[in-house]
Amino acid sequence: MAENAPGSDGRELHYENEFWRFSLRVYSHDEVANECLSLQEALGLDVNILLFCAWLGTRGVVLRREFIEAACQLTARWRDNIVSPLRRVRRQLKADGNRFPSLRERVKALELESEQIEQAMLFAYAQDLPDSASMRPADAIAQNVSEYIAMKAGSMSSPHQSAAPVLIGTVQRMTL
Repeated sequence: MAENAPGSDGRELHYENEFWRFSLRVYSHDEVANECLSLQEALGLDVNILLFCAWLGTRGVVLRREFIEAACQLTARWRDNIVSPLRRVRRQLKADGNRFPSLRERVKALELESEQIEQAMLFAYAQDLPDSASMRPADAIAQNVSEYIAMKAGSMSSPHQSAAPVLIGTVQRMTL
C-alpha cells in the first residue's frame, strides 16, 4: 500500500489515518457505495470529499461552504490528473469484456491507492481547519453532506437531509 510522502505543502502525509479507516468502514456498505457512485455520476461530485464531510460531521465539526470549496481545490489537480484517469482505464478494461482481468485488478489497486493519497491530503487539511461551529454529530453529518451536495447541484436553497439518506443514516448509526 501507499507509503508516507510529503504533500504539496511539504508536510508529510499520513495514509493510514482515522479518515481512511472511517471511509473503508462506511464504503463497505453496498447501499452506501451505490448511493455515492450515483451521486458521483449525477453531480460530478468527489466521493472522497463526500466522505470527508461525513467524517468531520462525526466529530461535530460543521463545515462552511468555503471550507468544502477549499478541500475541493486542494485535491482537484490530483483527482483530475491521477484518480480520474485511472478510473477511466479501469472502466474501459471492464467495458471491453474484462479480457485482461489481471491488468484491470492492478489498475483497480492503483486507483484505490491514489484515492488513499487524496484522503491523506484531506486528512492533513482537516488538521488545519479553524475551530468552527460544533453541533451534535448526527446533525453535523447531515449538514456537511447536504451542503456539499447542494454546492455540487448548484442549489441556491438550503441543504436537505434527503440528499444522501443512505450515507447519512449509515454514518449516524455508526456514531451512536
